[in-house]
Amino acid sequence: METRQDITTVDRKTMKAIFQDAYGLPEDQLELRDTDVPHVGEDEVLLRVQAVGVAIGDRLIMTGQPYIARPGYGLLQPKHQIPGIDVAGVVEAIGRNVTGFQLGDEVFGWCDGALAEYVAVRADALVSKPANLTSEQAATVPTSAFAALQALRDTGQIHEHQQVLILGASGGVGTFAVQIAKSFGAEVTGVCSTRNVDMVRSLGADHVVDYTREAIAESGRRYDLILDLAGNRSLSDLRDVLAPKGTLVIVGGSGGAWFMGFGRTIRAAMMAPFVGQRLRPFFSKPNQEDLVVLRALLESGHITPLIDRTFPLRATSEAMAYIGERHTQGKTVISV
Repeated sequence: METRQDITTVDRKTMKAIFQDAYGLPEDQLELRDTDVPHVGEDEVLLRVQAVGVAIGDRLIMTGQPYIARPGYGLLQPKHQIPGIDVAGVVEAIGRNVTGFQLGDEVFGWCDGALAEYVAVRADALVSKPANLTSEQAATVPTSAFAALQALRDTGQIHEHQQVLILGASGGVGTFAVQIAKSFGAEVTGVCSTRNVDMVRSLGADHVVDYTREAIAESGRRYDLILDLAGNRSLSDLRDVLAPKGTLVIVGGSGGAWFMGFGRTIRAAMMAPFVGQRLRPFFSKPNQEDLVVLRALLESGHITPLIDRTFPLRATSEAMAYIGERHTQGKTVISV
């Protein structure tokens, strides 16, 4: 479907975009090419992309791992040749059914094919960008902050004065999780490596555990809610520091190429009926309503995105190689 001519400012026919034709290491597979500017459907807007947030999850999708998730990514090759999900940009054209946006609006949200100069996005996957954020900051939010918010609020049922432990507190999801947990009035302990201790404390964590120097059990605390973003500790170790009626929420994890964190999630689900503690798997679901919630937290200053490094579009391969080192603080951004 084409847009009405009176609500588009785009006169370009081609654009630059990152393409991936086959699964593999992003530094080997990603290529910058010319392609057509996308047409806009009746329920879509065309964005002139300003920034794209990328993280370890994007890299895993590019490699086609875990294999169990291939039906969603594409069985034999990537379903979407242009990768990228988290986007911030400026509205350049509007589909005929769209009423919530105007030309020139600065927005952020999620889509397929974000790593390009232009992308067509469903209007219900976007909200207006907070005035106190740059486009680069806004692009870090959707996927990671969705996971943090929904894991804490919906699956973990967080509430005021709880003792909350966040493992992997310095990563893309973890930096949002620390701040969102504090916004709910919880007492937050973040777990990270030595180089990230000061950063996690600056996000508002009440206590920080440097896992290279001490075990999480050494403090003697028992936690009402544990958010496990790291995936490298056994269920028994986590249950030892979980309160008798506490909740463990498992978000992702590391492991073999076939299952990665899914193996631990399955074991937790099998164990859950036989123990007093709540062992909960978690899968996030993007939705516009929660994007509005996140925008309010951003506008109020309760959460502030943390950007590790910014790369230009042509250096996307280098950005994904950097992410693969797994030492990022917060999110990495592609500036278009």
